[in-house]
Amino acid sequence: MGERSELEALLDAPLNAQIDALASAQISSEQLTTGYLERIEQRNPTLGAYLAIDGDRALAAARESDKRRQDNRAVHPLDGIPFAVKDNIDVAGLATTAGMATRRDRIASADATCVARLRHTGAVLLGKLHMHEAGLGADGNNPHFPRCHHPLRPNYTPGGSSGGSAVAVAAGLCSFALGSDSMGSVRIPASYCGVVGFKPSYARVSQRGLVKACRRLDQIGLLTRSAADLPGLFQAVSGIDRLDPNSRSVPLAHAEVHGRRLRIAHVDDLAAHGVESEVRAAFGAAVAQIGEAIGQTSPVRIEDYDFARTRRAGLLLCEAEMLVEHAADWAAHRELFSPRLRAMLDFAAGRSASDLVKADRAIDQAVLMLRGILGEHDVLLTPTTPQPAFHFDSPVPDNQADLTSIANFAGVPAISVPMGLSSDGLPLGLQAIGPVGSDLLLMALAERFERLRNGA
Repeated sequence: MGERSELEALLDAPLNAQIDALASAQISSEQLTTGYLERIEQRNPTLGAYLAIDGDRALAAARESDKRRQDNRAVHPLDGIPFAVKDNIDVAGLATTAGMATRRDRIASADATCVARLRHTGAVLLGKLHMHEAGLGADGNNPHFPRCHHPLRPNYTPGGSSGGSAVAVAAGLCSFALGSDSMGSVRIPASYCGVVGFKPSYARVSQRGLVKACRRLDQIGLLTRSAADLPGLFQAVSGIDRLDPNSRSVPLAHAEVHGRRLRIAHVDDLAAHGVESEVRAAFGAAVAQIGEAIGQTSPVRIEDYDFARTRRAGLLLCEAEMLVEHAADWAAHRELFSPRLRAMLDFAAGRSASDLVKADRAIDQAVLMLRGILGEHDVLLTPTTPQPAFHFDSPVPDNQADLTSIANFAGVPAISVPMGLSSDGLPLGLQAIGPVGSDLLLMALAERFERLRNGA
């Protein structure tokens, strides 16, 4: 009973605690992997986080990891750690559905670069995770697959489009997860589900093996239970990929937070942008805590930024690129696209080349806005989402991705970390955005805030 309780606690623990337990032989990779597979079998029918489970290969990989550790040949701290990936990221031998009916039998012949790099560390892949159809949506309600439910509230959205990734991490169904983020698709579900979600600087992590929504906006992202778990994962998946035309070197800035007073901007005109009152209250408390312990905080207003226009422009770029990404299926099996997605792609098909150029230029507004703020500050703080998670029967808010999308438009890194709970106990997220290359600084800031909230 005691051993089982210890295992249960470790399955819910942050990644670094699991790494320490493996390194000190307190637990084996096979025990961790078996524990997660048993939990998935028990809980996934209710949660709907996993679309595919690769149990036999996961157990074989875990046993190989244990043998390496017994022989003092562990290849990396992540050796033996079980993880899972969003189902628009290729895993050799498994279908990459991208949440689409047209791709149910589309078996990947090779791992995505990010998956291959994690396998190279010895990490153990458990399976593929639920996502919104084609990655174009943020409510976790996919018409082609069972719903993915919020880990704390059945029939509530977990967010999206990386909803399965956030649920799997929050519910203790893997050690960490990969997602993809086009306009907030990692950070929105992280905020709703009460976990940490990170979108790196553009081009720092290869997109090869990702079913893309939009090359300009897409980035592979990470979801964990603690911000302290991110730096090692980030280093493991990032780096130049010569076969990805979008990959390039992104130098990283100094990451130290302790002993320096950061210049921290925070958005002040939140009510004007539809941020709900209890989110504003939690955000104000978080900013005050950060200002007291970490850095000088200054209010900024973004009243000149047209959220609706840039949101529509970003969606048009995604819709147009999907006409190319899914061209063969769109031509042959249009009936297998949901009515919602058909309408979005039909809209894009009716646009002109100049419309796409105008959309691309419209999102440059975010580049200029963030340059102005981050030219005078180290970090910009916002709530991650204007609202907490909501019931599936509720209307989907138009502004879900307003505060997250600006980082994708500008190609800069951003992180979401839990900052409190709503009045009815649903998680709320704090977002930190920094200039290109400030990835490690944002992680350090998030970890420091985490410690403050925990009284450390």
